[in-house]
Amino acid sequence: MAIEAAHASPPPSLHRAVKLVQRNILAYKHYWIALVSGFFEPVFYLAAVGFGVGRYVESVPYAGTTLDYASFLAPGMLAASTLNGAIFDGFFGPFFKLNWMKTYDGIVTTPMSIPDIALGEVLWALIRGTIYGTGFLIVMTALGLVHSPWGALALPAIMLSGGALSAGAMILTGVTKEIASLEKVMTLVVFPLFLFSGTFFPVSLYPEYLRPVVQATPLYHSASLLRALTTGEVGLGTLWHVVYLVAMLVIASIVATRLIRRRLIS
Repeated sequence: MAIEAAHASPPPSLHRAVKLVQRNILAYKHYWIALVSGFFEPVFYLAAVGFGVGRYVESVPYAGTTLDYASFLAPGMLAASTLNGAIFDGFFGPFFKLNWMKTYDGIVTTPMSIPDIALGEVLWALIRGTIYGTGFLIVMTALGLVHSPWGALALPAIMLSGGALSAGAMILTGVTKEIASLEKVMTLVVFPLFLFSGTFFPVSLYPEYLRPVVQATPLYHSASLLRALTTGEVGLGTLWHVVYLVAMLVIASIVATRLIRRRLIS
């Protein structure tokens, strides 16, 4: 019955997807500390690196001008805080629901379809990423690291980034089957994204042959979009970051849905 329902699944329903979000909210009542702790990691990086190491960095070249290091680093950490929410609720949570707890096997026997599940998990990861990003944006504002009225658009940019990164994380869920692979995903995907996406230093400092690789990563576009908005250096390139993230959100959501469907009906 579940297999037949999976094959005949209708387009995703926002109403049904929200039910899964509500289920996740109820589940988080029992381990809320995981939600709170994920916010502090990028804040600690900003304090230690931005205001610690940053004291030894006079300025950073950016968009034809220069920034103090904390102002350059903060938007990168803002993007990283969004990545935290996307990875933990777009990858780790769904991985265990799919492979160990078999949560989705039970859900597809209800009126909820596989596209509803994928949409619901992306929405939930987006919500958590937005919570992280909003909290960090408040910290940035309090520290005087938002230098332009364009910074008011940072919140929708956080939401777009969270959705795109969450959809990408769901693809990882669809292709990862063994718990031993979790460490490989963190080592080969998440940490390189965090360290080498223009978060800590400008992409212009990379060797020329590496720049296209870095500029193809989603966290680079997220960090670059947020950096443009918080510094006021907005131009046509900023629109390209938006287009990239919107395209990733749409394409990755479709791919993730198909991969999870294949796992559930195999």
